[in-house]
Amino acid sequence: MFPRTSHAFNGKKLFVKLAWLISIIGVTTMIASPVLARKFFYPRLALFQPSAYRNYPYRNSNSTIADTLAKDGKYANLVDELKEAGLFDTLKKPGYFTIFAPTDEAFNALPDNVFKQYSKPENRIKVLKNHLISGQITPEQVNSGLIKTLEGSQVKITDTPDGTVKLNDANAKHPSTTTTNGVIVEIDRLLLPSDF
Repeated sequence: MFPRTSHAFNGKKLFVKLAWLISIIGVTTMIASPVLARKFFYPRLALFQPSAYRNYPYRNSNSTIADTLAKDGKYANLVDELKEAGLFDTLKKPGYFTIFAPTDEAFNALPDNVFKQYSKPENRIKVLKNHLISGQITPEQVNSGLIKTLEGSQVKITDTPDGTVKLNDANAKHPSTTTTNGVIVEIDRLLLPSDF
């Protein structure tokens, strides 16, 4: 009888270890599935969600959008333009905003004739508002392929076969930066209204 008890005891230990292993695999799969789905199957939606790359502190800021842009050297032109247009302080306020943030290279790539048109104060405000969205972008907006900006026009969202997300003609860089009052989406071109 003693060997049977010992064998049953070992079987119970094996069962407990197996149960723990299955639990760990199940929990890991449950946690990882949405992140992997967003990363590999829904690149448009992933662009506007909190980053799955939590170990990169530069992608998750404890500051506002305005302060985060000001600290990052690649947005110097955007920060100056937002200040001149009177929009910079808005991005320090509580609430939730999304900004499609053109880098300095994007500003420098503007053709001379477009830059002259952009430089007019009324046009500057119009263009910059075309990069701002008030409120959180919903999956329904992303799936529709159009997002309405503060300027009143719509930005078209498409994804390419290589997984790149385009906002009109601009390429969006993933992952976005999550801040205390919204999301910064880096883009490589300005989003100019259709009348430009």
